[in-house]
Amino acid sequence: MAKLFRILCLLAFFLPALTSAGAAEAFSHDDWETVLMAYVNDRGLVDYVGLSTDRVVFDRYIAGIESIGPDSHPSFFPTPDAKLAYYINAYNAMVFKGVLARGPEDKSVWTGIISGFRFFQWMDIIVDGQKTSLQDLENRIIRAEFKDPRIHAAVNCASISCPRLPRYAFHPDRLQAQLDEAMAEFVSNETNVQIRGKTLYLSRIFDWFRDDFLDFEHRQGALNPVLIDYINRYRAPDQQLASDLDIRFFNYDKGINSQ
Repeated sequence: MAKLFRILCLLAFFLPALTSAGAAEAFSHDDWETVLMAYVNDRGLVDYVGLSTDRVVFDRYIAGIESIGPDSHPSFFPTPDAKLAYYINAYNAMVFKGVLARGPEDKSVWTGIISGFRFFQWMDIIVDGQKTSLQDLENRIIRAEFKDPRIHAAVNCASISCPRLPRYAFHPDRLQAQLDEAMAEFVSNETNVQIRGKTLYLSRIFDWFRDDFLDFEHRQGALNPVLIDYINRYRAPDQQLASDLDIRFFNYDKGINSQ
């Protein structure tokens, strides 16, 4: 019965793409966008309980992610943007699946003796027919292959201090604009970037992934970049940060991003 359901999900997932002439992308993220529109509010908080009772569209999308991807079907992902959009959406959707599998989780996915280890490293997920983990998907594919720090404003770890989860999927044809928008929003939000006197408080994400931001600045030609250089790329002209501010990092709120 489970196998039949999986086959039906895949047929429903791919028939529109295969029968629509001139479709912009062979792999559709429309189901994921439907889920986000229905169960995520404007603050990026998720109605996991509601989704747990209405999983048909979500499970159909998950079935597509688990079976199809850039390695198994490269013709469906002809550009780097098509691949990156797929992996970002896959990560965020698999986080949802993990939260739902825990009950759904109503406190934090970071619980355990080693914070987050069970959820991000031990929990098996299937992406493009291969067993992996959320940590490997983020570090070995999204970060290592694409080297784009904007992804840190796009992937969501089901926590309050994560970047706000948008109510739309990431799409290849507008991915660059979506990533620019996500990072600009992230660095303009005072919960992530805030000046207090001569001290600049930053999201812990800038500490954990400092090398990603600095390496990007190196590739742009900066000899001795600092985090503020990257942040100023996405801040408005009248919100530029002085380079001599002392930097500290906020505590990371690991509470579940549930409505």
